[in-house]
Amino acid sequence: MGIESNVFPFLNLAELATQYRLYEIRGLKRHSEYYKNRQNLIHRLSYLLKYPVTIIECDAKPCLVVAADAPEPPASCPIVRGVVYFKSTGNTLNLDYSLRTPQNDEICLRFLHFMVQSALFGNAQLWQPSAGKPFFEKAPHQEFGSISLFRGFSVRPDFTESGSIGLCVDVQHKFISRDPLPTYLTEQEFQQYKVKHCIYHYGHQWYEIQLSELSDLNATEAMVPYNNNLLSLLDYIIKNSRKPIPEDLVSIAQDAAVVHYFNNQNEDRMAIAALCHLVYDTTNPVIQRYHSYTILKPHIRRSAIHQLVEKYLREIKFGNITLKVAGTPEQVSQEMFTLPDYRFGNNYRLSVRGTEGATHVTLNQVGQRRLELLSSPDAGVYVREPFDRQYLLLPQTVGDSFGSKFVQDLKKVVDKLYPAGGGYKPQVIYYPDRGFRTYIEQGKAILKTVEEHQLQPGYGIVMLHHTPNRLPRQHDPLAALVVRELKNHDLYVATIHSATGKECYELRYNEHGQPFYAVRAPKRGKLQGYLRAVALNKVLLTNERWPFVLDTPLHADVTIGIDVKHHTAGYIVVNKDGSQIWTLPPITSKQKEQLSSDQVKACLIEILTKEAEQATYPLLCIVIHRDGRMYECEIEGAKQAIAALKAQGIIPEDATLTILEISKSAPASIRLFDVTERGGQSPFVQNPQIGFYRIINNDGYLCSTGRAFPKPGTVKPLHVRYIEGSLPFKLCLEDIYYLTALTWTKPDDGTRYPITVKLNDRRLSEDASEYDEDALRFDLSEELESEDSFNEIADNEQDSEEATV
Repeated sequence: MGIESNVFPFLNLAELATQYRLYEIRGLKRHSEYYKNRQNLIHRLSYLLKYPVTIIECDAKPCLVVAADAPEPPASCPIVRGVVYFKSTGNTLNLDYSLRTPQNDEICLRFLHFMVQSALFGNAQLWQPSAGKPFFEKAPHQEFGSISLFRGFSVRPDFTESGSIGLCVDVQHKFISRDPLPTYLTEQEFQQYKVKHCIYHYGHQWYEIQLSELSDLNATEAMVPYNNNLLSLLDYIIKNSRKPIPEDLVSIAQDAAVVHYFNNQNEDRMAIAALCHLVYDTTNPVIQRYHSYTILKPHIRRSAIHQLVEKYLREIKFGNITLKVAGTPEQVSQEMFTLPDYRFGNNYRLSVRGTEGATHVTLNQVGQRRLELLSSPDAGVYVREPFDRQYLLLPQTVGDSFGSKFVQDLKKVVDKLYPAGGGYKPQVIYYPDRGFRTYIEQGKAILKTVEEHQLQPGYGIVMLHHTPNRLPRQHDPLAALVVRELKNHDLYVATIHSATGKECYELRYNEHGQPFYAVRAPKRGKLQGYLRAVALNKVLLTNERWPFVLDTPLHADVTIGIDVKHHTAGYIVVNKDGSQIWTLPPITSKQKEQLSSDQVKACLIEILTKEAEQATYPLLCIVIHRDGRMYECEIEGAKQAIAALKAQGIIPEDATLTILEISKSAPASIRLFDVTERGGQSPFVQNPQIGFYRIINNDGYLCSTGRAFPKPGTVKPLHVRYIEGSLPFKLCLEDIYYLTALTWTKPDDGTRYPITVKLNDRRLSEDASEYDEDALRFDLSEELESEDSFNEIADNEQDSEEATV
């Protein structure tokens, strides 16, 4: 069969008679809040009217699109920094689902998305945590004691290669507590559940809430407004539930405890505690032993998707409309990129292309060979310069326990990996960490320690404790604060966390009864992988000591990666031949994940001026990779920088700017399967090969890993969006593929990101290396730690014990 996607075409869109009304929008200005205001208006009006709503551009002016049979929208609506007004154009237009224009595409996708979501929301067999999230079956897929694993699917309309529209469907999982919260709770007992997420069984409707506080009223004392009267919370739930009501609601005690939460309109609401089931994130230690059940091999994922489509999506009813969906997904044309060549130290070149003068390897061998070359006398790391001034800031509690052993082990790993550094000899400084309850207090203690020691400019690592009450997968605000503030002292640091050290080291006693710290035997492999990850991602990366670079030129003359997290922006710069990779010091942003036009302009002028001075070729093709959304004010700042540099003669008059967005999340991810029919038997399904790509309109999907590097799970292609520019999208995507080949950490959930994204992640985010235990292994094909690695750790422990004695 070839390559198959997970997009199932609609069969009857040509038969649909959909109409919409247009309204002029006044007051929606294109300042820094434009996109936020635009999205808020769409969500608020859709919620208010209960019909699909979107906003499009008509002659460069925003217009509101409302389904023809929807109620009239309000005359005005408040937004951030203003109010907008709606005026009807008097036009009712027919929606043509076969017409492909940017405005019509946006309307088609929005209307279909609303119809599909509304229809599935009304299916009593399914539940949805919140609007836009996946739908899950109410019957658990598997149970592990007190933990239930629910299986469901994410779904969104998307385009096919033929230009039609289909449903992109992917399998999703969620771990939920089988048992609800206790019927009765004291304030002290509630503290263990505060800010936790739960699935609330509101009759037949289940949805996710975040607990804020415990009420001092019970289920019959707590009152809710109803038809100009007051009903008890329990009676209100029963009255508004579809009949017959579920068993768990039937058995609720009259005096059951009540908890509070805030809905999506930020309104305070009440829930009965005994109807709430805790949600477990996959990072929760309790869940980690079961996480493998959610990592599906390609043939299992494909089969599950087909079953879910057949059961829930073949015919979708919305009012008097029935959407029919094909039972067979689209077939994708097969196009692939070739892996670029690499260059190591001693000008050693490695190639899968058969390049003359390079050492040739197969695609299946390249991962292992890259790893071997790092410590080979024939090659070694590419950058070979001594370290600048180095610091290592550790919590005092770590210094009082396993700190010395950790420092000793880290030094050995760094020196072995990078002997050209002249020896990793950081100045170790301990900061007070006892009694600090918030990340602000911890941050102040670190900054005060730095000021007291009057540290000179340099590079370093700061070990942090995890921030209390930080939600799973949420970026660590303490890490962002430390990186940002130490930059003001000319200290360029990366952060790690103490959790892995606490897990891997233990206190022992030698034959003389003296205490010392050593590695727990079951944790030797994990610690070795972690230390190597820290050495690469935190020490070498922060010091811009690259293990290897490209030996195949990019199509862009300079590529600039931009990311903003927690008011801190990072810039990564890669030259045309991939041999020069450098970073700007972190920039402070007023907005959490957005830069002003002036900030982008100033940074790009600085970057491109420096590149123009160093390059031996004119900077004709400039490409920006924005991690996440590139806001309009950022685009404007980039264009202003290009214009200013042209006016100053720093870049040529015919230089061009191309802007790409690299997405890390989507309501439903595109999946690709390599399917081979076997005549009467089940088809043979495997991951597509690395380098496979698919371009539809302005969206590109790239398999940045693939079956050459076997691992349980299904490849999730990297999603790239072409915003504007002159470099053809295919060449942009090929450059991104080359830059993914420069990353040396394991893929994230089946996706490997380009170095322009991954380096900023490492600089701006929490200690990602803690979750990349085997980050040095580069590719999915690597095995677990070798016996040599275990022996090396054991030798280190013996050295440490002898030194202690």
